[in-house]
Amino acid sequence: MSTRQDIGREIAELKRRLYELERSTSTHEADEPLPLAGEIQAVVCRVEETRVALPLDVVERAVPAAAMAPLPEAPPWVHGLLNLRGRALPVLDVAARIERRARALDVDDHIVICRHEEQRIGLVVQEVLGVRVLALGERTNGPGASLPIAPYVRATLRDAQGLVLLFSLGRLIATSDIPPLEAPPEAENARHEETPAR
Repeated sequence: MSTRQDIGREIAELKRRLYELERSTSTHEADEPLPLAGEIQAVVCRVEETRVALPLDVVERAVPAAAMAPLPEAPPWVHGLLNLRGRALPVLDVAARIERRARALDVDDHIVICRHEEQRIGLVVQEVLGVRVLALGERTNGPGASLPIAPYVRATLRDAQGLVLLFSLGRLIATSDIPPLEAPPEAENARHEETPAR
């Protein structure tokens, strides 16, 4: 009996690893090199003492911190699943991800709802500073640039307030070990059919 359980766990782990590799491959192909000049519209947020930017086209909205359901096998920087209008999405704490540690959700935190390809995810930040136009030519790789080799940081930009880390949402998802949400399309469709229209 234990042998069957071991085999089952091994198969599940291999499936998860294959999923992560496929997602990682597609994500890195989707990221085009940033031009050396020009501008980008981004949502700038405060993550503890660091400012990070997410391209405006991946951000849907920001919501207050809320209670979440646990997500089994999730790493410590994933708080759980947020129920947003009947759809569950994983929520990743950006500060915890940067430091690779657990962090308690604060009542003043915000969750930025983003979309990459067909996947939606919530990102916990401490403050949403607003939409900014960042100059791509204002880059730095000096000692003041935080996380210069982090795979999810596309560039370290500079504006009037200082340094801003431009994140790649796809790479952040691909490198954060988020367990796949195994919701069969049939079950998802059935849930939508049972939900009365408002």
